[in-house]
Amino acid sequence: MSIKVEKISGCKTKLEFNVDSNIFDEAIDKAFEKKIVDVEIKGFRKGKVPRRIFNERFGEESLYEEAMNIVINDQYIEAVTKKKLQVVGNPELKVDFASVGRGKDLKFTIEVEVWPEVKLGQYKEIEVEKESGEVTEKDIDEYIDRIRNNYAELVLVEDRALAEGDTAVLDFEGFKDGKAFEGGKAENYSLEIGSGQFIPGFEEQMVGMKADEEKTIKVTFPEEYQVEDLKGAEAEFKVKLHEIKERKLPELDEELIKELDIEDVKTVEQYKEFVKETLTKDKEEASENKLTNDLLTKAIENAELEVPEALIQEETNRYVSQLESQAKQYNIPLEQLLMFNGIESLEQYTEAMRPTSVMNVKQRAVFLKIAEEEKIKMTAKEYNDELKEIAKQVNRSVDEVKAVYNKEMITPYVQIRKVIDLIKDTAIIK
Repeated sequence: MSIKVEKISGCKTKLEFNVDSNIFDEAIDKAFEKKIVDVEIKGFRKGKVPRRIFNERFGEESLYEEAMNIVINDQYIEAVTKKKLQVVGNPELKVDFASVGRGKDLKFTIEVEVWPEVKLGQYKEIEVEKESGEVTEKDIDEYIDRIRNNYAELVLVEDRALAEGDTAVLDFEGFKDGKAFEGGKAENYSLEIGSGQFIPGFEEQMVGMKADEEKTIKVTFPEEYQVEDLKGAEAEFKVKLHEIKERKLPELDEELIKELDIEDVKTVEQYKEFVKETLTKDKEEASENKLTNDLLTKAIENAELEVPEALIQEETNRYVSQLESQAKQYNIPLEQLLMFNGIESLEQYTEAMRPTSVMNVKQRAVFLKIAEEEKIKMTAKEYNDELKEIAKQVNRSVDEVKAVYNKEMITPYVQIRKVIDLIKDTAIIK
């Protein structure tokens, strides 16, 4: 038997097999022994049909498929083990069927995606700029305005026309080709002008209307609109504006602060100091997270590797599974959850997640290569600490967790964390 190994790319390998005829002949015999157990022919007990009778009735060729499965499986596993290939995904098999038969050398090829080869670039002493965590007066004022806006009241306006930012209370009914369509009618509907809730152009055409005014608004539905009959369609809406309301923000005073109910915050000055401390903490955390992300991204971009499609698909499937679990938790169809997030289909979601999946695979491959280069290991203490942490999270005993998570499963996660610390500790921060 001979095996030829050909590297097709950085993550794809082709194995060419030429299996000796005697090995395939033995596999035919094994296939017969396996198949004859269930064979029944009149005049013979089940499983006791002689080989000659079997061949006359079914033909020896009926054993070839099972024989091929035996040979291919055995030879593939042996080759992968001997060549120390880290196979990912499913192999692609091609058989030379002209070589299939007793007394013939079986020829077949298997293409496999393997764990990517990584050529490391710079990962130590990476220069990166850290964003400032300083909080300005403008930041504080904008934060306070957002809080005031949350406590704003809608106040009736009677002395002016409808403007952007106002809330309109209106009746409307939609028509396509002169006929009212389903779902296009409402009464006393509250719509914030400028919120983008309605079809493009609808809210803009309402600006300038006065209370009790009626108007016909012409719009074109987007091509990607969810209702099939209305996609890209021109329509008219008959609108009657009943009331105009504007948001009235409360003053920043002790009455509002009391309503906010923040521990040890009673005065305006104390509240402003609280806001400053909150924003400072958030900004510093965001700055640190961006710094870490920039460092890790540079370390990955400095490396050279080809990413196996099987690993990208595996990572994307993980995101889909998480989304399915979330939909199940909310007790809603997956399609509805996608729609809530502004995504039209599962295909659109998987396509959108592809860049993230690629980056995740790259990070894992690059960081594990760095761990190999730096001889980073997991200690016995670190393994036990990980087991304790997992046990705490899943509310199980350490022994129960240990039965599920062996050292080989935990080691890569610990190594990656150590690599991240290495990259950060050696970074040059500007």
